[in-house]
Amino acid sequence: MNETIIEFDSKKRLKLFLFGIVFTVATLTFAYYIFFVAQRINITFGTLMLMMSFLACYGLISGTKSMFDKDRAGLILNADGIHFRGTSLGKAIGLIKWTAVQSVSEGVAHRAPFVSVKLRNPEGHIQNLSSHLQQFVISNGLIVTADQLSVDFYELKNLIIDYHQQYCQ
Repeated sequence: MNETIIEFDSKKRLKLFLFGIVFTVATLTFAYYIFFVAQRINITFGTLMLMMSFLACYGLISGTKSMFDKDRAGLILNADGIHFRGTSLGKAIGLIKWTAVQSVSEGVAHRAPFVSVKLRNPEGHIQNLSSHLQQFVISNGLIVTADQLSVDFYELKNLIIDYHQQYCQ
């Protein structure tokens, strides 16, 4: 096991992109109805719909950008450590050496399974994060999911555990 690179799955990303299009169209339609069709304009709901529309447009733009990104590596496992690029938190933390990993465990949140990589000394990896994210990493570790990767969860979990057991010393 020298190095394993798991790429992002284009089909899963395309599904997220299509959901973003539907969400954007729906919020813009509701905002249009609130401001131009409704008998009485409700500023609170109109502002909420506009904010959600801007958020949906931002998601579409960033999703489109990530779909056409040249670097398709979502997770890199090698003798040096683990580098998860599936979340902004994983990108910000960067490479985590296997000697810095305290434990690898499995969890479920909102019916979505994940692998939690707890760190021995998280302060060495989180100094450039906000205080809220720092507290999250200290208590939960780095969360690795398979929802954007080209492998299923159990294969992902087994790969991370195998690499951790082999290179932890």
